Amino acid sequence: MNSIRKHGIEEFIEQQRKRIRLLETMLKNFDDGRSKSFYCIAATLLPITDLEISLNETEQKIKADKIRLDDIKTKSKTLKEFLNNFATKEGIELKLRKKVKVND
Repeated sequence: MNSIRKHGIEEFIEQQRKRIRLLETMLKNFDDGRSKSFYCIAATLLPITDLEISLNETEQKIKADKIRLDDIKTKSKTLKEFLNNFATKEGIELKLRKKVKVND
């Protein structure tokens, strides 16, 4: 709400569109079948610049390390490392919390 008040609804909507595009890129190119929730959380919580840098650095590392484009597992692991590094710097935890069952 603060962002909307400060920058207006149009800016907020554009930022959300960027997040969606970045998330779509992560899911299309780096989802190993077990990472969808992780990428959704990252796209929601991390600053857009951190998401963009993570994707760019991942692409550079894939090229430098000559990782095969069909090696989704390694590509996913690489992207997660960059995202987790940014999350740690921001004080953000990119994990789903497990439900705790309370006994009556």
